[in-house]
Amino acid sequence: MITQTHNILLLTKDNSAVDMLHSVLEKSQNIVLSGICQEFSELTSYLKDIKFQTIIVDIDPDPLRILTKVGTITAMYPELRIVVISNSFSNELILHAMHAGARHYLLKSSIEKELEKVLGQILSEGRKSESKQGSIISVIPVSGGCGATTVAVNLANEIRIASSEEILLVDMDSYYATVALHLGISTQYGISDILSHEDMIDENLLKSCSYNYMTDFHILTNKAIISSPELNPPRYDNLTSILEVCKNAYKYTVIDTPSRLDKDVLEKILDLSDNILVVFHATVKDLKLAQYLISSVQFLTAPNKIIPLANNFDKRNSLIKLEDCKQALGIEHIHSICSEPQKALNAFNLSQPLAQFAAKSKMRQDLQQLALALIGVEEPNKKETILGTK
Repeated sequence: MITQTHNILLLTKDNSAVDMLHSVLEKSQNIVLSGICQEFSELTSYLKDIKFQTIIVDIDPDPLRILTKVGTITAMYPELRIVVISNSFSNELILHAMHAGARHYLLKSSIEKELEKVLGQILSEGRKSESKQGSIISVIPVSGGCGATTVAVNLANEIRIASSEEILLVDMDSYYATVALHLGISTQYGISDILSHEDMIDENLLKSCSYNYMTDFHILTNKAIISSPELNPPRYDNLTSILEVCKNAYKYTVIDTPSRLDKDVLEKILDLSDNILVVFHATVKDLKLAQYLISSVQFLTAPNKIIPLANNFDKRNSLIKLEDCKQALGIEHIHSICSEPQKALNAFNLSQPLAQFAAKSKMRQDLQQLALALIGVEEPNKKETILGTK
């Protein structure tokens, strides 16, 4: 069995601390001291070159100043585990270390006795976190009015039903906040509150800011700047941390992602997304926009994440066929959602997902099939076909 290496970075000017750490790690086969630096200015280059899981930070001789810098590191690299070491020990320092995001606080005199156990706990936490990681599915329209929010809302609901898992729907549109409008809900908190949060972001904060539309269907809404001019545009410094927490808290997260987002913000979402649905209508204009958006997305992330989706597609009467769409986009497979505008409009007017309003509609069946494909479950009729050929 191959065991993954756990890389540690040590920040200290104390040679005795280096010696003690070497003494502890020489007994371990999969925990490696991969870097030693003396100043915070050296950290960036180390973190770029090697994927570190743990940083051990010596806060002597200026604990409060160094712990402030530790806080900036945990904000920039939320996946890192920070262990603080020092010659001094007090309740005040422990509180400062906790606020800075440190996971453990050790006296230097106890390194040889306690560090191995602490690192073992960190490794165990890492394995639990990895096994718990969920999937993020982003829904991006090529232009306004192509029904991306309708897709996002109903797709989230179909994934919830098909997987029997709790699901989170996130509305990233701060201009119109269409998810809350679509489902006729009003919430006190939402994504903007978490984005502006300055302390550590965890699952409890995420779930307390989410709206329980159903017991297993949670929604992180947005506040519309258009209807609330006093609101400032949200800051996205914490977005990566928030999405990481989403992946840990929920098996599936669906993000209603407006195409108008800044490139840097979109890149953060795409980087952590497992699937990216590019929603368009089968028109010449939308296909040109889809070509541009898909090429832009391919530049920002892995091309195999991208799933083109022809929404409101009329198989019988559309002048542009699916084969034409495939050829125009240079893609072998395209999903489609059939055109049933009246049922979609009625569901919207009643503030209900299609599964509640039009359970047997063809539009809902297409969304079910897409949900099954995204969670890796074969469609029932395909299973029957496979069984029938044996």
